[in-house]
Amino acid sequence: MSNPFLLLPVPGLALILISIALVYLVTSSVYAITLHPLASVPGPKLCAISRLPYWLAYFRGVDVYWLNRLHQRHGPVVRFGPTDLSYTAAEAWQDIHGFAKGQPENPKAPEFSVQPVNGVPSMLTATFEDHARVRKAFSPAFSERALRAQEPLFRKYIDLLAQKIGELGKGQQPLELTRLLNFTTFDIMAELCFGSPLGLLEKNEFSPWVASVFQGVKMLPIVSMICYYPLLNALFTRFEPKSVTEQRVTHCKHSADRVDQRLREGSNQPDVWTLVSEDTGKSDTKLSLKEMHSNAELFMLAGSETTATLLSGVMYLLLKDAAAMLRLSEEIHTKFQNEEEITFSGVSSLPFLNACLKEALRVYPPVPIGSPRVVPAGGKSILGRWAPPETRVAVHHYSTYYSEANFKDAASFVPERWLGDPRYADDNQAAHAPFGWGHRNCLGQK
Repeated sequence: MSNPFLLLPVPGLALILISIALVYLVTSSVYAITLHPLASVPGPKLCAISRLPYWLAYFRGVDVYWLNRLHQRHGPVVRFGPTDLSYTAAEAWQDIHGFAKGQPENPKAPEFSVQPVNGVPSMLTATFEDHARVRKAFSPAFSERALRAQEPLFRKYIDLLAQKIGELGKGQQPLELTRLLNFTTFDIMAELCFGSPLGLLEKNEFSPWVASVFQGVKMLPIVSMICYYPLLNALFTRFEPKSVTEQRVTHCKHSADRVDQRLREGSNQPDVWTLVSEDTGKSDTKLSLKEMHSNAELFMLAGSETTATLLSGVMYLLLKDAAAMLRLSEEIHTKFQNEEEITFSGVSSLPFLNACLKEALRVYPPVPIGSPRVVPAGGKSILGRWAPPETRVAVHHYSTYYSEANFKDAASFVPERWLGDPRYADDNQAAHAPFGWGHRNCLGQK
């Protein structure tokens, strides 16, 4: 029997195909805004139909502010994509990032984090069981005891930073402080992760490897969009440009080679590998070599760029607030008579300094977006509203911290709110979780 479509002229066949596509688009759009399980969640109707509005904001670099405006307009729960929900209520931290025995964890959305080239997930994206094992192995390297042992290393680079600021400050050009802070944090993390310096601060320039790290960060919007759509991800994986592949492999190999060299040569310094659990023969702390490579790569980025961003933010905020800067200066000069007296334990007892850092983490969070989780099979109730399986859910840091429902004068830099100021007694401080929440929160937050 002949196919009736083959008897139609080409224009007629095209018209039928276009009509079918239009009917599908209209039907799916009507379903998305009327009958879909998330149809009752507030948000723009176009966002319920397509993720295109979010991608446009993401590629323009304004997604953080765009989503904050949606929350200001629609409240603590917003649907910003067909299967994407954003939250700003403190209780959502528990519902999304919490874990109860006997219940499945909300796994991390796979498109949110780029997988290492060697195919072995870092602590960031490892399974529940692997994450617990790897975190336990690395915990000694990020403990209070480790920090005390590592203080001379930190002091070495802080002294060099002060020296560089003094030298460069004599010139006619303004200081690019963010650049110097990135040099400092990357140099520190390189010694902690690889046992050898990068020399960025001393040379006052980025090495090709660190420069490639920042180039990789700029590519994240494209990578996130590709990974979000399975078909697009499959096509890109099949036809990935050779230059992109080479860049990823080179970056991973650089980290792996440095870890291998450090393990071969050994060290008496209190770096990550000296302080990692010594008994790696036990199943609950055993690390494979590839896991060491993947996590060293993670630590270099997660412990460097984010720290420099926070320090840049707090300096910016203090330079704009003369009263806060004066109060901080007086606190430091009252506590310390000279630079040698400035120690980890000493600065930890400065209440206003720590309040400034905490407030900067609220006003200028290094990671302002949400860390999306995927609702597992069977669905889950979040803030009393049921979310179906495969829904992406996240607490959006920036929108949460800039919500007047959580913080009075949310857009203002007010360190006093963390010091018991009665004007801010109604602040919901439980909403503030800049290092993440639950068993997967940042290992290096100390």
